[in-house]
Amino acid sequence: MKTAAVIAEYNPFHNGHQYQLEETRKETGADFLLVVMSGNFVQRGAPAIVNKYARTKAALLGGADVVIELPALYALSSAEFFAGGAVTLLNRLNVVDFLSFGSESGNIALLESCARILAEKEAELNSAIMPLLKNGVSYPAAREQALAAAVSGLSSAFASDISPETLTGLLGSPNNILGLEYCKALFALRSNIRPFTLKRTDRGYHDTVLSPCNISGSGADGNCVSIPGPASGSAAAAGTSLGSASGSAPGLASASAIRKAMSRCPEAVRNYVPEITFPFLTENFVPVTEDSFSHLLHYKLLAGAPLGFSEYLDCTPDLSDKICKNLPSYTGFTDFCGLLKSRELTYTRISRVLMHILLDIKTPEAFKPSLADRKLFVPYARLLGFRQGSEPLLAEIKKSSSIPLLSKMADARFLLDERALALLTQDVYCASVYESAITCATGRPVPNEWKMSPVIVSRPEWLFSDTESGNNYY
Repeated sequence: MKTAAVIAEYNPFHNGHQYQLEETRKETGADFLLVVMSGNFVQRGAPAIVNKYARTKAALLGGADVVIELPALYALSSAEFFAGGAVTLLNRLNVVDFLSFGSESGNIALLESCARILAEKEAELNSAIMPLLKNGVSYPAAREQALAAAVSGLSSAFASDISPETLTGLLGSPNNILGLEYCKALFALRSNIRPFTLKRTDRGYHDTVLSPCNISGSGADGNCVSIPGPASGSAAAAGTSLGSASGSAPGLASASAIRKAMSRCPEAVRNYVPEITFPFLTENFVPVTEDSFSHLLHYKLLAGAPLGFSEYLDCTPDLSDKICKNLPSYTGFTDFCGLLKSRELTYTRISRVLMHILLDIKTPEAFKPSLADRKLFVPYARLLGFRQGSEPLLAEIKKSSSIPLLSKMADARFLLDERALALLTQDVYCASVYESAITCATGRPVPNEWKMSPVIVSRPEWLFSDTESGNNYY
C-alpha cells in the first residue's frame, strides 16, 4: 500500500487543488491520498474564509482520502515551523511514502540540495542573519544573502549548480520557500518520506484577478502549478467535475483571488472551484476576515497592555512595545497591522502575532519547537474527515503511528497526556473564537467543538446529508 501526502490550507479548495491530488495519485502510484490541513486559521495570520469542516468536505469530494488537522500552533507559524510541524506529524504516522507540493522551480533535486544546506548550516545562517536584520534588512532578504554566502563557500557536489541567481529565484517565490522548508524538515528528521513536486508557472498567490485559463495545482498558501490543459479521465473516474455546472471551461485563479471574489459575490467563483464542492462552499456563505475579530482583538490588547505581549508566540519585546505605544490609534485589525508594518516587520508577521494574542497562543517551554533536535511538539493526529473506502489507511495509521489518531474527541482524555490535551484544548478555543464571528453575523450558536465528529463522504459524487456527517451547522 502506497500513501502520498499533501500539506495544505485549501482556503478555499479550488480546481488547482483537485488537479494536484489527481496528478499526485497518478505520478506516485499512491493508493491513498492523505492531507494535513490547517484548521480555522491559516499561515498568513488570518482566518480561513470558510470553516475547517467545509474545507475538509471539499477536499474529500475533490480526491483526498483522509484529512488530518494541523494544530494552530503550527498552522499560524512561519514557513519553517508550519512545514516542520506538518512534516513531523506526517513522519510520526509512519505510513506516508511521498510528500507532494507545488513549486515555481519544479526541480526537486535543486530544492533538496538547498534544503540540505539550510539544515546543515542552520546555526551559521542564523548568526549571519542577525546583523543584517539589525541593519534594517528584511528577513527574506537577509536569509537570501546569508544562504548565498554559505553556498559560495562550499565546493561539495550538491552546491555546485546553485548560483546566486538560482537562489534569488528559489527564495523569492512562496511555493519554493515552503518546498524548501518541507525538504529541510524531511532531511532534519532523516525521514523516509520522498518529496515530489509539481511545477508552478502561472498565476501566483498575490494575484487578485479571476482569469479563465488552465487549471493549476497548489501549495499550502494557495499558489498554483501549471497544467497543460483541462483535466479529463482522472476527474471523471473520481466522480468529480472540474468544469462549471453550465459546462464552461474551468478557470485558474489563486486562492487570494477566489477569496476576494467570494467575499463580493460567491457566484463569481463557480468556474474556479470543482462543481461538486461549489454548492456547499457558497450556500449560506458568511465570509470571515481578520476584521471580523477587531473588537475581540482590541479587548485582548487593552487587557494585556499593562504586562506587554512578549510571552506570545513570535512577539519580541520590541514589537510588544510598539503594539502598546500605538494602541491608542487602534481602529481595527487590518488597519492596526498596516500601522505597525515596517521594513523589518512584514504585514504577515504582524498579523500572525496579533492572531497569537487573540487566540492566546503563547510559548511555554513545552511548546517551543526545535527542528534541530527533532523535538517538535506534535503529540497526536486529529482526524477531520475521511472517505469511505479509506479504512485500510486508517487501520494502518492506528497500527503503525507513534502518536494516537484522535477520531473521537471524547477519547482525548484517555489517549492524551497533559501537554497534548493542552494543545488540543488550545485548538478547541481557536475553533470557538472563529465560530463566534459567524455567531455575530448570523445569530447562530457557536457549535461545541468537543462534540464534533469527523466528516465522512460516501462517494465523491454524493453530497452527504448533515445527519450523516454528524456536523449539522454548515
